[in-house]
Amino acid sequence: MTNAEKIWCKLISAGMTIAGVAGLMGNLEAESALNPQNLQNTYEKSLGYTDESYTKAVDNGTYANFVKDCAGYGLAQWTYGARKQALFAYAKSCGKSIGDMDMQLDFLLKELSESYPAVLKTLKTTDSVAIASNCVMCQYERPADTSATARSKRTALGLKYYNMFADRTAPDRSIAEIAQEVLAGLWGDGSDRKEKLNCAGYDYNAIQAEVNKILNQESCTATEQGKYFSISIDGKTYSGILEEQR
Repeated sequence: MTNAEKIWCKLISAGMTIAGVAGLMGNLEAESALNPQNLQNTYEKSLGYTDESYTKAVDNGTYANFVKDCAGYGLAQWTYGARKQALFAYAKSCGKSIGDMDMQLDFLLKELSESYPAVLKTLKTTDSVAIASNCVMCQYERPADTSATARSKRTALGLKYYNMFADRTAPDRSIAEIAQEVLAGLWGDGSDRKEKLNCAGYDYNAIQAEVNKILNQESCTATEQGKYFSISIDGKTYSGILEEQR
């Protein structure tokens, strides 16, 4: 999966609307081009680091001024000392690199929930990419340029992601239908299945519960060998990995 796909899936699974995710992603692209190791370009020369070398130096402790150097870093270009300190501490608590994308997304969601609840509420309720984009830009990112032209550019970036992912995200089929596809192996197994279902906007736990229900129906004949199953439903035979609901 591309960075864009991974970020979209993560934010959709966090409960944001399609428009909300698109508006947020447009801002993240404007800030970092969706590169979690991005060091603010204007600081690369003065600090003497590239994205990769800066990340490595912060991780291994050879560069100790991460919190106070005022350089934007990561997906959201965290800049101010208190926010960079919180990001650094969170990365260490997770045992992750400061440039790890999953860690940064978890931190972003934590930060929104704890420090920017009004922004998070908008992202979970709005059906307007422009409203989501402007809310993130003016209340969360707060760049130096918040002019109408700058807002329009970020909204356009958000609309790009909306057009790219919206059709594949809006579920239009029932849980029962998707459960049948899971049994047929069309959604993969394990964490890959969960990621694909969440990315498509489906409730993984609800789908898995339906799968387990089908497997346990008396009208079905099922055999288990290890973690694999073979099951006959309405004359059709499905097989694959049997998972517990999580």
